[in-house]
Amino acid sequence: MADNSRLRDRITRDRLLLATVLLVGIAGTGIVRRQLGVLGYNGLGRLVFILGYGGMVFLVWYIWIRPLDITGPSEERQVSREVTASDAGQPTEREGDADTDVHTASNETESATTDDTTRDDSRTDASN
Repeated sequence: MADNSRLRDRITRDRLLLATVLLVGIAGTGIVRRQLGVLGYNGLGRLVFILGYGGMVFLVWYIWIRPLDITGPSEERQVSREVTASDAGQPTEREGDADTDVHTASNETESATTDDTTRDDSRTDASN
């Protein structure tokens, strides 16, 4: 009896609707396409299959996949991890990379300044 209640908990209206949409969208359109081909309406059968299968894919995306929130971790979550690590006395990811970031930023600034100076010198030479 306990198995019966578990099965009822797993089978919901939403899951039955999804199964029906998939069955009709895949098998139903394939069967209709085949029957129309046998009757000599091959072009119409192709159109029915394309529209039926495409409609099924769109419905599954629109109803079940589109509402899902598929994103990476937020900044708040990363900050809370850093705070937790620093509270435990462990170095955080950003503490170890701080020196590297400063050196990289200063090198980029120096190279950008050098490029601008070179461009200005070449313009001056071209105008003389």
